[in-house]
Amino acid sequence: MKKYAFSTAALYPLDSVESLKLIGEAGFKYAELMPQCFSDVSDEFASRALDTGVKVSSIHYPLAMFAMLYTSHPGMSKDGREFGRRLVNLAEKLGTEVIVIHPHIPGDPKNKELLEQPVIDNMKYLADICLEKGITLGMENSPKGPGKTASELLDYIASFNGHPAIKPVVDTTEACEAFQDPGEFIKTVKPAHLHLSDHKGEVKHLPAGEGELDWNYIKSTLDGYTGYYTLEPSYRFYLEDTKDKLKKSYQFISELFGDQ
Repeated sequence: MKKYAFSTAALYPLDSVESLKLIGEAGFKYAELMPQCFSDVSDEFASRALDTGVKVSSIHYPLAMFAMLYTSHPGMSKDGREFGRRLVNLAEKLGTEVIVIHPHIPGDPKNKELLEQPVIDNMKYLADICLEKGITLGMENSPKGPGKTASELLDYIASFNGHPAIKPVVDTTEACEAFQDPGEFIKTVKPAHLHLSDHKGEVKHLPAGEGELDWNYIKSTLDGYTGYYTLEPSYRFYLEDTKDKLKKSYQFISELFGDQ
């Protein structure tokens, strides 16, 4: 059974619970949550999210809070670790299987111990508490810093000394931005989680099926994949006619890979 999900990030600036409801109404049984505020990781939010009937299969570490994770400041690192515990607690309550983060961007090597090592330690801490709860910490490929290519992403993950919670995530648009073929990237990396969107010229994170990617080839590289097929287009394409566009997205993914 294929598991199709849609990211609430694509429905910004809607309330996250409202986004989950719309995702469910379009036919999706699963969603990736992008928290947009601190209240989105509260127990009260978890209760409201569960009431929608849509399973939050994955959580993307919120872009709005990136400075709490990728920081060298001891005070912000402490606050960030507390936020990380709240995020993992939310994931446990929702039955979420994956939390997604990005590789950090290294700076000047001569300042690694001062500026870079604290960031790596913050990421390791998040991986440790994910491991305690049986949650995968997905490391997404990125056109910036480590993770541009499949081998770079795998090397970056290996730099965490084989941490059992850290697994690769492939984003099709991010691969294109790094001038990589997303299908070949998938074949090499064998991801634990997927972010699917299209790409055309300079336009990125298009709804899947509306760009230049060869989706039948991408499909062929996913033989044996058992994770979630998570659509993660840009919110800019869903600001109008949201319900119809969500239904179109569900139709595309379900026709490409088959019924759930």
